[in-house]
Amino acid sequence: MKKNHFIWLLAIFTLVAVSTAAAKTAVTSTHPPVFAPPSSPRATYNFNSGWKFAFGDAAGADQPGFNDADWASVSLPHTWNETDSYRAYISHGGGDQSEKMMGIGWYRKHFKLPASADGQKVFLEFDGMRQAGRFYLNGKPVGMLENGVTAVGLDISDFVNYGGKDNILSVKVDNSTAYMEEATQTRFQWNSKDFNPNFGGLNRNSSLIVAGKIYQTLPLYNNLKTTGVYIYHENINIAKKTTDVKVESQVTNETSDYASITLSAIVVDNDGNVKAKLDGNTSDLVAGQSEIFTASGTLADARFWDTKDPYLYHVYSILSVNGKVVDVVDTKTGFRQAEFKGGVGKGGVWLNGKFVWLTGYSQRSADDWAGLGGAYPDWMHDYTLSMLRESNGNYLRWMHVSPEKADVEACDRMGIVEVCPAGDKEGMVSGRQWEQRAEVMRASMILYRNNPSILFWEAGNTIVKPEQMDQLVAMRKELDPHGGRVVGTRDNDSPDANKALTANSEYYGVMIGQAAQTDKVTGDDIFRGYSISRRDKAPLIETEDFRDEAGRNVWDSYSPPHFGFTPATGSGKDGRPVDSWHWNSESFCLAGAARYFAYVSNRIDNPDPAHSKWSGYSSIYFSDSDADGRQQGSYVLRVSGKVDGVRIPKEMFYVSRVMQNEKPDLHIIGHWTYPAGTVKQVYVAASHCDKVELFVNGKPIGIQTQPTMFVDTFNRSAPPRPNRGNGEPTGFIYAFPNVAFNPGAIKAVASFKGKMVAQQEIQTAGGPKAIKLTLHTGPQGLLADGSDVGLIDFEVVDAKGRRCPTDEARVDFTVSGPVVWRGGFNAAMLNSTNNLYLSTECGINRVAIRSTMKSGTITVTASRPGLTSASLTVDSKPADINNGLSLNMPQTMVDPAPASK
Repeated sequence: MKKNHFIWLLAIFTLVAVSTAAAKTAVTSTHPPVFAPPSSPRATYNFNSGWKFAFGDAAGADQPGFNDADWASVSLPHTWNETDSYRAYISHGGGDQSEKMMGIGWYRKHFKLPASADGQKVFLEFDGMRQAGRFYLNGKPVGMLENGVTAVGLDISDFVNYGGKDNILSVKVDNSTAYMEEATQTRFQWNSKDFNPNFGGLNRNSSLIVAGKIYQTLPLYNNLKTTGVYIYHENINIAKKTTDVKVESQVTNETSDYASITLSAIVVDNDGNVKAKLDGNTSDLVAGQSEIFTASGTLADARFWDTKDPYLYHVYSILSVNGKVVDVVDTKTGFRQAEFKGGVGKGGVWLNGKFVWLTGYSQRSADDWAGLGGAYPDWMHDYTLSMLRESNGNYLRWMHVSPEKADVEACDRMGIVEVCPAGDKEGMVSGRQWEQRAEVMRASMILYRNNPSILFWEAGNTIVKPEQMDQLVAMRKELDPHGGRVVGTRDNDSPDANKALTANSEYYGVMIGQAAQTDKVTGDDIFRGYSISRRDKAPLIETEDFRDEAGRNVWDSYSPPHFGFTPATGSGKDGRPVDSWHWNSESFCLAGAARYFAYVSNRIDNPDPAHSKWSGYSSIYFSDSDADGRQQGSYVLRVSGKVDGVRIPKEMFYVSRVMQNEKPDLHIIGHWTYPAGTVKQVYVAASHCDKVELFVNGKPIGIQTQPTMFVDTFNRSAPPRPNRGNGEPTGFIYAFPNVAFNPGAIKAVASFKGKMVAQQEIQTAGGPKAIKLTLHTGPQGLLADGSDVGLIDFEVVDAKGRRCPTDEARVDFTVSGPVVWRGGFNAAMLNSTNNLYLSTECGINRVAIRSTMKSGTITVTASRPGLTSASLTVDSKPADINNGLSLNMPQTMVDPAPASK
């Protein structure tokens, strides 16, 4: 990632104070890989590039001879809703109101198999789509997926043309919200735009896998009904750094004769060193037979996965027949001891013998990006999650439907604990709709049970029936008995229904759980899922607190051009106010800090029974999302995020970083470029200190030794409502009243016991003089694969290159070269996407360009009358794609942790 904003990545994956780049250099020069997996027929190809697409039904598009010459050229991940979303004010009950392309779209792709695939098994894997897809190869139906959530596998061995002949894959995708399951005419509960943003198309990665006819199956239960490889630990000893490693692999013999097959495995670290050899069983399989094979051994000097050292190993499971290797599967996984405890002062989530305070966010599983929707390259998923880690978060609860593979694997690499749901909206279901949910959970457990970052399987975004909980707990014990994971729900306000689940659930999720009523719970009382018996049995984790919203574009009540945020008046169709919230960026921080402090004051590791409740905290959302927003008259998406829809931080991002930091930290909320005569209260977020001092141009302004209280006096019916007593403690925000603006610099210094522990200075910017452009790409640069994206920040700066924080005006762009302009958006403006112009917000905004299949030089120029223009060039690099296939997997932003300590 070409951005110094993510410098934290240089340290997170190593236990010593060296940069990742330096560690990689040392490893490369002194520790060349010593293990190369044995050759076998298995090969995995990137299948993303070189598709043709058209929206609308097309008779005969499933047939090889269909003429698709006029169709658009696209590569996966792709969504056709990237052009018609984020253009109208959001609806709480209806989600995106600008989407018009709801229905059927067709994809077609030509490809040829390499000669090495002749006579072998051939599979396709699609990591997901929205909503339903039917697949046709060379005119023959080869499978379907309808749930719109999980990955799907297709065995195309009997339909594919070998010998270098052309193949044509056609896929009919339907993203209608009224779509019904073909066999039962039942709707999928989660197929809804408000809770699950709808980005129609083949919006995730795809792969083609070649394997021999004696092979280990894929963990793709949808369509293939196979379970793949399951790797886990037993007899873990943290002190001695040892663990037994077990491999269970589903093996199939599709030759015409029986075979005596042996499974073995090798554990390899990230330097390529063999760390353990696992011996397995030998079994005779007749033609067409499948069986679970096992292997086991001891891993010594183990490095256990946790949030601070998310170490991953490669486990190569190897099949041999008469001493000849016939199949090798590389599974990347981590080993960790996870315990889920109840009890005052001793409960919570424990990893490798240590209590871990889970602190982070909730996020829609679409993980959408304004202007691109839910379809973008893997390194941008890394980008988002690296920001989450930069904010010192370690916990992410995906909402309503299972996350996509790219996000799960990124959480593995970055040490982010995940909650993985199945599929729901928000309500109990029964009959076929419950069966659909359980089927998604089964497929998700099988696909993700080797991913150490997942600790929680979520049965529902609200309660389920006790017998349904029992079913999913039994499913976990069947499919993931050794994974160190638990099953539970996000509970609701029904005391009796919640009590009925207390004995059945393995953890308890709550929504807005910390309240005055929670503090008064005694005996058998229960409030919003919290009870004393639950606290004493298993972890209680907050799953979606602080549901408030504020856009990034409004600083405070003193900054032009808005001078505060005024909610739109009136009521929406659902009876709610058109705008439910009144926060600006500054007051959003105060409200958010008050909520976070209410939870950290009641952490389960607190030995005081009156303040020992919570094992984790999640604030909804991390990034603004095209979902069920409540600012229905002001913003085109839900603005609950700590970063905006293109991942530019709000002030709440930095406050979250301070609050979640285990070390001293500080952030001045806002800027220091105000109109002359401004006098305002200045807020500083600080942690692990006993004093904060404020200076303006070197002159002491004041000293604060206690965080401020937050009092909200807003009233929709003016005048302001009476003061609510002393308000709520913020725990981390220090207030300096009546600070007069003087151009120059404002500085805050935090100290502890007389020693300075953190500081920050903000300078006053001069008048706008120029535009500044900054390019961000994946680590390999911009690849000409038809789906890679370059992000371009455009800022308005003064004569010294300092961002002008109150600038909000149009910037025009020109672009040339082999590129697709995707642009960006303005959260508070209608129809701002798909344009060659965009306005800054608080002095900065971000646009995106997408590569084509043609390499070459791309030039982007940004201009505004009266400012010095800016241009940048980027070369899109050739992608190695042959006959529709590539051995180069999608690039990621984060390299694995080096094994050297």
